[in-house]
Amino acid sequence: MKIEALWNQFSRRQFKYLGNIVANSDAKTVCDIGAFAGSVSRCLWEHIKDTDKELYMIDNYLFLPQKWRQPFFNTVKKTVGTSERIHTVLEDSHTYDWCQHNFVVFSHESFAHYNPDLKKLYTSNVGTVVIDLPLNCFERTKSMLEHIQTGKLTPRYYIDGTIVCGKETACTLPTESGELFGHPIQYAKKAKGSYANAIDHILDNFNV
Repeated sequence: MKIEALWNQFSRRQFKYLGNIVANSDAKTVCDIGAFAGSVSRCLWEHIKDTDKELYMIDNYLFLPQKWRQPFFNTVKKTVGTSERIHTVLEDSHTYDWCQHNFVVFSHESFAHYNPDLKKLYTSNVGTVVIDLPLNCFERTKSMLEHIQTGKLTPRYYIDGTIVCGKETACTLPTESGELFGHPIQYAKKAKGSYANAIDHILDNFNV
């Protein structure tokens, strides 16, 4: 079983921007809630490994029999790195104190698991949080947008369906300026998609 091929939380471009933003942040500790197969943690670590930042991977792997949870987590960690600055926490995010960390990525597997942590976020001192807006989860998208509209969350970056909220953090990759519910926000310009590529293919075939 190749762990790296199991699951990717974000697209290549989203990972590229996420890595740039976390590297430029002043966070000392970075937390991946819902580490699962490690795709987010690998991205985070790749961009902070040459700094003094520490990475915390959180998951309970409840879908596995108890005796296999920690061994599987250890295997996932090996795909991220072997540094002592990488920490694995085999615990439910509802009981683990992730609010102690400066930069947090929400990688929850369901709205039911995500929603209690979102409510906890409002009273925390977390500097930056990264949350995706999955197209197949209406409740998650609705709650995220409502909390931005009411000012509970302050959006900073929008990257292809992923929103970075919290304190101002630099990003050295290309962005455009926009506004979301009255909040100034930077966003990655829409990448060339399949429709434009299809047109290019047709034009090439007609030598246009």
